[in-house]
Amino acid sequence: MKNPNKPKIKQPRVTELTQNKIEAYLERRAFEGKYVSYITARQFSSAGNASSEQLGADSGRHEYFSDLERRFGITLSYLKNVSAVKTQYPLLDVDTTLSVASRLNIPHPRFAPKRGLVKEENQGYQAAIMTTDFLFQYADVITGEIKKIAVSLKYDDDIVVKDDSNRVIARTQDKLEIERTYWIEERKAEFKLITSSHWTVGSIFVNNIDTARRFRDLDIPHGILRASQIAFLEELQRSPRYRLADLVHKVSTRTVISFEKTFAIFWYLIWHKGLQLDLFRPLNDASFVFPAREDFAWAW
Repeated sequence: MKNPNKPKIKQPRVTELTQNKIEAYLERRAFEGKYVSYITARQFSSAGNASSEQLGADSGRHEYFSDLERRFGITLSYLKNVSAVKTQYPLLDVDTTLSVASRLNIPHPRFAPKRGLVKEENQGYQAAIMTTDFLFQYADVITGEIKKIAVSLKYDDDIVVKDDSNRVIARTQDKLEIERTYWIEERKAEFKLITSSHWTVGSIFVNNIDTARRFRDLDIPHGILRASQIAFLEELQRSPRYRLADLVHKVSTRTVISFEKTFAIFWYLIWHKGLQLDLFRPLNDASFVFPAREDFAWAW
């Protein structure tokens, strides 16, 4: 028990309302014929940072409730060994999450319907369905083994206690502890907390790959693509460094391909790892282009 010196906390109940929420979700998933997020951005249209996107014709829709989640989702789409990404993943086995909360002596997330709108036996606090921000698979870069990992995203300011009286932060930490214990001890899966200081959500890096993914599906003849790639690689070996616009102009002149098409090819090569550049520096028309500081595998 995490809090053995505290009085035993009374946990919320699993009621008919809790079960109805689970059944409604399972019916929605069965209707879609594939995984769907438990909560969607459309349900919170007034939330300024809520958004969703369809990454591909064969992928599920990703639901984000913060800019941090969106940035992480973009990064996952870029990493070559990541697959089966699910967002807002529900922990439907409420009895298990309640058991974890009891064992830790932490109050389980709960909700209370307005009085008069539900039957008397369903009044009061009842167990809410917990969700994990991301659940995905990745191939181990050494063994090739397919592994599963659950990830929670939080801003640094939301989890760092600066004042003992900050109950909101303390409650966030409690929920994270339930979530972490659930995945590691009950589901024998990896769990990771990623905060706003992690490289996968860095604004410069994400802006670069977000630009690159707009060009990821270009239909480029192999000969043109190869000639452009060779020209880019050779020009990047020269000194002094080029600004991006100058680099594209130089390659465009060498290959006799329009500046606009060469610009698109540059970003296509970035997305498909055909150029190893420092993506942690801004890549725009006015910035210098630098080779990668190390040989990134771009894998989870």
